[in-house]
Amino acid sequence: MMATDAPQAVLLTLIVCTLGRVKPLERLLQSLNAQTRKNFEVIIVDQNPEGFLDTTIQKFPALRIRHLRSRPGLSRARNVGLAASSGRYVGFPDDDVWYRPTVVEEVLDTFRRNSKLNIITGRSIDPEGHDVTVMLSEEALITRENIFEAGNSNTIFIERMLAQSLNFDEGLGLGAASDFQSGEETDFLLRALGKGAAGWYFPELTIFHDPIDDGAPIAERARRTTAYARGFGYLIRKYRYPPPYILGKIAKTSLRGAWCVATGDLAGARLRIAWANGVLYGYTRGRPAFPVHK
Repeated sequence: MMATDAPQAVLLTLIVCTLGRVKPLERLLQSLNAQTRKNFEVIIVDQNPEGFLDTTIQKFPALRIRHLRSRPGLSRARNVGLAASSGRYVGFPDDDVWYRPTVVEEVLDTFRRNSKLNIITGRSIDPEGHDVTVMLSEEALITRENIFEAGNSNTIFIERMLAQSLNFDEGLGLGAASDFQSGEETDFLLRALGKGAAGWYFPELTIFHDPIDDGAPIAERARRTTAYARGFGYLIRKYRYPPPYILGKIAKTSLRGAWCVATGDLAGARLRIAWANGVLYGYTRGRPAFPVHK
């Protein structure tokens, strides 16, 4: 073991918020156990019944795991993990992703080579190597203009002290007491940029995620699409993006929906209608009636 990988030298904290998943979480922990660099800690923020994860966590004695608990809400749980983190940098893998063996090494080496960066992001891909969401194809400085295609929560790595100064908006994200069940990671990054942070998107930094289309009935997929789109529409309004921005997004989606109808893809058309409706809802509703920060 290299001196820089000494047990006490925690350079990266990985905050894993989990609810209702055992096998996917075990898959993630197995992938972390196989990392080529070991100077990281894992904070599991548990929202399950007491004892639900005990057996799973006990399978990984070699990992530095801190097991915390939190009331429901993804953003709330991440803030609990942030408050307890000790690494120089933090990341936020969901409990249904898994890492290639060199991810921790790549993250730490990227920060080392780019000392002026406060944030780096990458891509979520499925097991076949396809993007899970629409992402930029080339590396780029993260800006207001490209931020929606320059990283998601699973691929955000950020300086801990900056992250702790921000916290996640607890009125956004899964489990929040609002209509906005997404957008918390983009809001987090936009506030970081507002503080003058420098972030860079690296498409070669990839993290595995199960495909979004999980075979659920179209009605359930449309419901989820609407819920996620509301967060997007809300952020467009909150951060005062110009009206042509959102109109362009809706127009493009509407054209794709029309093409789906013309080609007989009624399910695809329904999903695009659900997205447009969700965006308009989020854009017109204003701020959620919920405490925003910790």
